[in-house]
Amino acid sequence: MAELRVIADTSFLMVPGLFGVDVVGELDRLLNRRYKLVTPQPVVGELERLAAKGKPNERSAARLGLALLSRGEVIKSDGPADAEIVRLAGGGDCAVGTTDAALRRELRRRGVPVIYLRQGSHLAIDGKIG
Repeated sequence: MAELRVIADTSFLMVPGLFGVDVVGELDRLLNRRYKLVTPQPVVGELERLAAKGKPNERSAARLGLALLSRGEVIKSDGPADAEIVRLAGGGDCAVGTTDAALRRELRRRGVPVIYLRQGSHLAIDGKIG
């Protein structure tokens, strides 16, 4: 079975800091297969801006999100973060981690599985992962 790419957006990487949910442990539980956490460069920029200039809770959550980047790979890309996520997700054998409702709707419309925070306590999948 091929390694699944889990493309993470800013909101997903901030889940540990905002909700206290271990996203890596939850991904291990939920996917039960090999995966790689992938983050587009514009998401890194958003996290860096929030870590420097966000509200206090956003700053600490963004710093935790930046620390999570070491668990995966940063993909060089430019353009708006959501547009890059949608573009990367078009490559198949991937899922996207997000808590952004509009992005989630767009991805599901395109048939991309979405991993999201459910009830503020655990991750769930919307869609089928091949």
